[in-house]
Amino acid sequence: SYIDWLITVPLQIVEFYLILSAVRKVPSSMFWRLLVASLVMLIFGYLGEAGYISALIGWLVGTAAWIYIIFELFSGQAGKAMRSSGNKPLKTAFTAMRMIVTVGWAIYP
Repeated sequence: SYIDWLITVPLQIVEFYLILSAVRKVPSSMFWRLLVASLVMLIFGYLGEAGYISALIGWLVGTAAWIYIIFELFSGQAGKAMRSSGNKPLKTAFTAMRMIVTVGWAIYP
């Protein structure tokens, strides 16, 4: 399932960036920070689960990256860009995707 996640999770990050970019100028650095955090989350989760590193270290680093993503989407540059937009469809789409990342990723094994 990590192979699948290496495709689908970065695609979700691309979607966040494209949704925001459609209605306002957002720096590419925001995209790269989110993309790197998503890859760190996945890679360390895999390394811990596969036994290449301590499972605890893999979980801690992966969880820290996930928390960073959540912070960015709620309170960081991405969240601020969404809140300052007057575009209701953007806010609806962004909020739905943000809930997938927060709740969906939290309950997914």
